[in-house]
Amino acid sequence: MSKNPNSAAAIIAEAPAKVNLGLRVLGNRPDGYHNLVSLMVPVSLCDELRFELNPGGIELHCPNSDLPTDEENLVYQAAKLVLDEFRWDGGVGIELNKNIPQGAGLGGGSSDAAATLIAVNQLLGNPADNSDLHRLATRLGADVPFFLLGGWAVAEGIGDLLSPVGNVPTLWTVLIYPNFQVSTRWAYENLTLTSRANGSKFNILGDTYAGEMTASHQKLLNRQELLLEDILPLLVNDFEPLVFGHYPQLHDLKNALLAAGARAAPMTGSGPTLVGLFGSEEEARGALYFLRQKEEVTTFIAHTLDTAPMLKI
Repeated sequence: MSKNPNSAAAIIAEAPAKVNLGLRVLGNRPDGYHNLVSLMVPVSLCDELRFELNPGGIELHCPNSDLPTDEENLVYQAAKLVLDEFRWDGGVGIELNKNIPQGAGLGGGSSDAAATLIAVNQLLGNPADNSDLHRLATRLGADVPFFLLGGWAVAEGIGDLLSPVGNVPTLWTVLIYPNFQVSTRWAYENLTLTSRANGSKFNILGDTYAGEMTASHQKLLNRQELLLEDILPLLVNDFEPLVFGHYPQLHDLKNALLAAGARAAPMTGSGPTLVGLFGSEEEARGALYFLRQKEEVTTFIAHTLDTAPMLKI
């Protein structure tokens, strides 16, 4: 390695959740994945991780969690990628404290993995540059490169083609997680692509509709200053009809968010978490008090982040 490892320091990282403000599925790919377009936004609900070099292997601890602590965990995989890439003979100790619910569609595992890439690289003296980290991130999952970017982005392809969005507002949200998980694989396998004009999901015939969808998001990139009103027309999630059909209680939760004053309440990703968008912190906190009376759900208040610096020394 060309740089000296920082063996004395411990690093604390905050790994933010993300929300998809709109998710359109544009069609099947020959590789079995789907092309999509989505506005992806980091929010202030964060996991916390602590990293420190040690002479042994990778030691991962996840207090108060049933997460695996071996190769099945993305954090472990991310640490191993960096250590192997630079032939580091020692190891790293990691403690992961979860605040982002597992399987909620909020990207917690991908964010933890991105934070791990950055932190372990820093502990080793920063031998990897941004292109190296991005290359490693793509091996871990489609969402991991987004968290390396650290801000708003329009995601295309399978979510790996990212166009940063600047001049963004701070939006206040209330997140409702209904305490059950929705498998992303199940959602994609059961998504019915149609070409009906009023269908919620579309099969692209040529590039016409894909082009229209991309153009609508391209407008975000050209705005001098982005407002909540600019985002509202994009808040269509093609997975909502499928997921709401299997979990009708989500209809009631969405209506509860709207009744509490949300300007919109889309589902994020393939679900099941709902994102209530509010005009101010005061409105969001008022709604949170009301919605916390529902015992069957977990609620969070969070604001969007224009940048998401992960590391603290």
